[in-house]
Amino acid sequence: MQPFPCRSSKRHPATPLADSFSAEVDTVDKARWEEICGDFLDANIYQTWPYAIVRSGRANVSHLILKEGVRVVAAVQARLAGLPYLRLGMAYIRWGPLWKPRTGERDDEVFRQIVRAIRNEYAVRRGLVVRLLPALCYELNRSGHQDRTILMDVRPDLDDLERGFHRKWRKHLNRARKNNLEIVEGEEDSLFEALGAIYKEMVQRKQFASDSDITPYRRTQRDLASAEKLRIVLCRADGEVIAGALFSALGETAVDLFRATSNRGVKRYGSYLVQWRVLEHLKQRGCHWYNLNGINPARNPGGYQFKSQLAGENGRDVYFLGPFDAYPNAALRLLTSVGERFRASVKGRRESRPSVATAHSSNRQREQNQHHRRSPR
Repeated sequence: MQPFPCRSSKRHPATPLADSFSAEVDTVDKARWEEICGDFLDANIYQTWPYAIVRSGRANVSHLILKEGVRVVAAVQARLAGLPYLRLGMAYIRWGPLWKPRTGERDDEVFRQIVRAIRNEYAVRRGLVVRLLPALCYELNRSGHQDRTILMDVRPDLDDLERGFHRKWRKHLNRARKNNLEIVEGEEDSLFEALGAIYKEMVQRKQFASDSDITPYRRTQRDLASAEKLRIVLCRADGEVIAGALFSALGETAVDLFRATSNRGVKRYGSYLVQWRVLEHLKQRGCHWYNLNGINPARNPGGYQFKSQLAGENGRDVYFLGPFDAYPNAALRLLTSVGERFRASVKGRRESRPSVATAHSSNRQREQNQHHRRSPR
């Protein structure tokens, strides 16, 4: 089922796949997709079946697999969205395709062929704009975009990881260890509720607008296979939850999804103990990398400092490669470009406004200045 009518593109024809490669579309069920994802090192939460269903609905999700002979060598999950009456739509692919095998050598030709298959199916055959955000990063900003993250190498042993922390981060971790804190972890629904509660407290404390919501992850968790389950680590002080984190550890790269610290947790350094337990778990899972999932030194200097000091000598400040778009024709390219410029303009105006905390600080400063001007010298 499609959320809008399909149409082919006359301007940009399909490009045939190389000999021995073939593509199959929407031929797998949930169980088979889980098996396929498990065969790739770049498997991630955004390419799991339940995540896409929660975000877009079953009718708006598509799966494409690439075969070389009879062997599946790459796969991708696309979320579809559109405006039915305008016959406009997009195939959105986050952190896909999957193409790095758990066994055997990595083949760049496989990546080239799966991207070609994606374009043929979604841009050419269905007439959709394709937006591809691969899970690829580079230390130089080759793409011209500003989306950044920190990749932490977690292959060293735990002692070496701790020695690699920034000295301030290591100092705060040692303080947390002396605070008689308790770690609770698991996959249960009640842990999501506890983490969400302290996140609301953190937002109120920092006085910033946030569209982050743990609910989609909570709903996704209910249908994930046991090997795909998200994990939550909470820190308690005297039975009260003061810090926590939600993360995913699929494939070779774990990803930090959601973190929060209560007012009390800031003073007890609970978040440092939480991240230490996360690292212990990643070592047990055999992960190679820990993606700290986004940094913005200008907009969130506190978050950047925490993540960069955690990664320390084992971290790489990198840029995401992409996004990359494919269009079925020139008209949709132009229309999408206009929409993107409008969206960027609105976002820029929104971000240029002072935050609630900054506004309050500015008001206090003006009041102090007025008071000083009125005060006799």
